Order: sequence, then structure tokens, then C-alpha cells
Amino acid sequence: MRSRVVDHRRTHTFWRGFFALLLPFACAGPQALGAVDQTGATVPPGSVRRVVPLAPDVTELAFALGAGDLVVAAPTAADFPPEVRRLPRVAPGDLEAIVALRPDLVLATTAGSDPRAVARLRELGLRVFTVDVTSFERLAAACREVGRILGRRAQGDRLAASVEARCARAGAAAASLPRRGALYVVWWEPLIVAAPGTFHDDLLRRAALVNLAPAGAGRYPRADLELLLDPRLQVIVAADEPDLRAGFARTEAAPAGARIARGEVRVIWLPADPASRPGPRLPLALEALVAARERMERPGTGHRAPGTARHVRQRQDTPAGGGGAR
Repeated sequence: MRSRVVDHRRTHTFWRGFFALLLPFACAGPQALGAVDQTGATVPPGSVRRVVPLAPDVTELAFALGAGDLVVAAPTAADFPPEVRRLPRVAPGDLEAIVALRPDLVLATTAGSDPRAVARLRELGLRVFTVDVTSFERLAAACREVGRILGRRAQGDRLAASVEARCARAGAAAASLPRRGALYVVWWEPLIVAAPGTFHDDLLRRAALVNLAPAGAGRYPRADLELLLDPRLQVIVAADEPDLRAGFARTEAAPAGARIARGEVRVIWLPADPASRPGPRLPLALEALVAARERMERPGTGHRAPGTARHVRQRQDTPAGGGGAR
């Protein structure tokens, strides 16, 4: 009888010790997990209590995931959500200031972060997770991956599901629209367009537009103004920003803008931040683009086909179901 009691105590002691060894890993949760970011770089494991984002889109993403309390500074260009305005500002290229903030995690982007600065931050021992949003699928994946590493897995799953659902609804609405040749213009002077393989290209595609930008010269190549005279071009999409409006007016008055001036090419102006930042508000840009196309194509919805009206301007609103991010 005594031996059975001893064996029982030994067994109990063994399992208690075994679970004690597992406890730190169980308690660590998602924040202590390592990750591979969207550029293929490995992010070592470690707790996340201090986050420094280097671009407005990942700043918005952190807040949309409910992790705004972890953000200790915001990049100089970030302006949403309103809570960002109370944070200290840091220039994305000011490595000394970034290191001085003692971040557990730096959030970077391929579009808005200097790769040399990112590499140097890693050399200095900082953990950097880089987001590379080239499509709506990649945006949904970023929501899940960043949510996981910030310890906001459930919020990341919900935000990703919202992105996917809104894209599906917009895609269904665009399915019956005629496909038209288009360009997404990032800048007018010089003419810079979004090439295939960018999130702007995906934006056009989902709105039943065929991107006429040249491939093979980078994501946002400089293009010849003659591209505006391509007879296949029927729609131009751009962010509604004052500088872009001014550049457009000068381009429209130039010989290369003749087809625009004649109304043969329709220009759709999208809300600037959602269309320019591949973050949680990107679905709003798609919804606005599809809505503009519906009004352009369908009788009874303010229909004006290409050749009759030149400009459509979309409102810039906070998206419903988008996690409150701009």
C-alpha cells in the first residue's frame, strides 16, 4: 500500500513539474511567438509592449486591431485615428530616435519604408515586421499576421474577414460592369502609374477595369504621356489630392490630355487616404470606385458613359465594419 502511495506522489510530482515547464510558453501567448513577415524575413519571438510603426497604413492597422495602447510613437505622416495626434512623432529615417524609443517591435512596409533603414534596424537588434500589401488578399493576410504578433489574434481574424467580405460584395457589384481600359495615376508631372502587381492594380481589376500600365519597369514606373492617348484608355483613377488636381489640370490642357479634354476618357477621383494607403480603409476605395463605375455605366443611377462627363469625385468617409481605421 505504501509503495502505491509513493508511486502516486512521484507521478503527481512529475506531471506538476512537466506542466510547470510548459506554463511560460502557454502564458506567453501570441505575443511571444516568432513570425515570418510578408517579405520572408524572420521575426524572432519576444513579448510586444512597445510598438513603433514607420508608415501611416501600419499605424492605422495597429489601431484597427485594438493595439493602439502598444503604439508609443507615430510616423510624421500619420494622421488617423485621432488618438495618433497625441503620440510623439518620429521620422521613419531617424534611426537614433527609433532606437531611443526602445520598441519591442517595429512595423514597416515595403511601399513606405526605406529598406536600408529597415536592414539597419535589424542589425541594431530591433525586431521588424514588414508588411507588403500588393493585393486585397495580402491585406487580409497582414491583418491576421500582425494581429497574431501583437497578441490580437481574434481582432485580426475579424478585420481580415471584414476586408474579405467587403471585397466580395464589391466584386459581385462589379461583375456585370463592362471591362474598360484604365490607368491608376499616382502622379501627373512626370506621369507615374501603378503597374501590374500592385494593390492599385488589384483595385482596378476588382472594379472591372483593365490596367494598361506597362509591366516590367517596377511597381510604379514613370510612363510616357503618349500613354494617355492610347485609344483603349477609357478610365483614369487617381487619389483626390490638391497637388494631383493641379497636375491633372495642366496635363489636361497639354496635347497629351486631348482625349481627357474631349471627354473620351473619364477621370474618377477616389478618397485620398483610403486609395493611397494599403491599410484597413483600402476596401473603402474599392467600394467608391465600383459605385462610381455603376453611376457611369448604368442608366437610372446618374449614368454618364465615357465621352459625356469627365470627372467623378468620391466622398472620403470612415468605412463601416472596417475596424474604425482610416
